[in-house]
Amino acid sequence: MSLEPQQLIQLVITVPAPYTADLAYMTRTRMTVGVLTVMIADAQRELVIAAPYLQRDEGLSRPPLSDALDAALARGVQIHIASTAAALQTLSVGTKPDDYSGQIHLYQPLTNRDDPTRLGSHAKFCLADSEQAYIGSANLTRPGLGEHLELGVLVTGERAQQVQRFWRYLLQIGFFVRVN
Repeated sequence: MSLEPQQLIQLVITVPAPYTADLAYMTRTRMTVGVLTVMIADAQRELVIAAPYLQRDEGLSRPPLSDALDAALARGVQIHIASTAAALQTLSVGTKPDDYSGQIHLYQPLTNRDDPTRLGSHAKFCLADSEQAYIGSANLTRPGLGEHLELGVLVTGERAQQVQRFWRYLLQIGFFVRVN
């Protein structure tokens, strides 16, 4: 299968110290935190972030991701975050939450709403403007972004649009439900 010129697939990794720089260099891969930060920083209209595990004062609630989210909110980007109810309670997004309340949309799997002991979704992905999508194994926690070996891909073009259609359909069928 040949890729159209505007499509790109890149390997994305999280690697614990002391292997981080050497492994990224030797395999010519990008780091998960860097990819997510750039995606958030580049988003102009809409950002979707899904991960079953978030961690208080880590991941989205800590620089560099929190800084990129603040800048995206200031640009008027609509941000959709899907996770479990418990994980969403750990989230701190935006330095001025009242100013951005109409831009931040939180979701949880319906099965998690009905039974908090069930995750409902183990998917981890980030989608920026239907143009770029990260799909991988990393949770948005300190271990997932810096201590575990994690693997993912960054896709563009039709594959990113496919992730967008996947997200929209999950909302349409009520798999994810709004919590705010």
